[in-house]
Amino acid sequence: MTAAPCRRAPLLAALLALAALLGAAAPARAAPHRREVEGIPAAVLLDGDRTEVRWTDGDSFHVDSGPLRGLGVRLVGYDALETYGPVHRIGTLPAAALEAIARASAPRLARATWSCRTTGRRDLYGRPLVDCPGAALALVGEGFAVVLARGRPADPALLSAQRDAQARRLGIWAGGVPPLVITSLHSPGEDGRPGPAHDQLADTRTGRVRPRTHDRAYRECEEVCVGAGAEASCMIFVPFHHRYRDRPGCLGAP
Repeated sequence: MTAAPCRRAPLLAALLALAALLGAAAPARAAPHRREVEGIPAAVLLDGDRTEVRWTDGDSFHVDSGPLRGLGVRLVGYDALETYGPVHRIGTLPAAALEAIARASAPRLARATWSCRTTGRRDLYGRPLVDCPGAALALVGEGFAVVLARGRPADPALLSAQRDAQARRLGIWAGGVPPLVITSLHSPGEDGRPGPAHDQLADTRTGRVRPRTHDRAYRECEEVCVGAGAEASCMIFVPFHHRYRDRPGCLGAP
């Protein structure tokens, strides 16, 4: 299932070069409240109205005009990689290459004006959930993101685009196609509430969320994996409050 080394090497070199370029050009990473109001200026058609936004990563933007002005929103249907550091490994693709892909997602979306609609729902952090089908299709089809469906079947068009990206070894799939991809890690007590924690995994064949309940306390900077080799998906655990402030060494220099 993995791509031949002679084909993957130029892609890895390009991704690593992109990581270095983005690292040199990007401003210093800020605390969460600063990050929300930075981002790349663009516009979307939100519920039919032109709305000024700033893309903060591949699946969220900050709203600068209209009824949701001042809020950060989360897009539905897919999950882009985290941008706060080299925390992902998928297949044999190294963390630096995946961070470069993650950080290139917002610039990719800011190049177009997407048609989006509010869903009337909010995520666990209180952010309004917004559906931008064209943006989702672009990122998934180009290998920037993984399909992620909650409580309902995945969009067939998104799944088809993902299968095509996987077959072509685009973006995050350049080092292999794991059956499961870890999209978030949580440790018991991390949010101040007792009881077990819930990690989130995406089934790369169906797009469905595969929650994993556990009571194991992760160590900061511990790498958690499922699978091995080209079918491995790993993520480094960093508590939310340390991702942008008091950054641990595993995230590199701010």
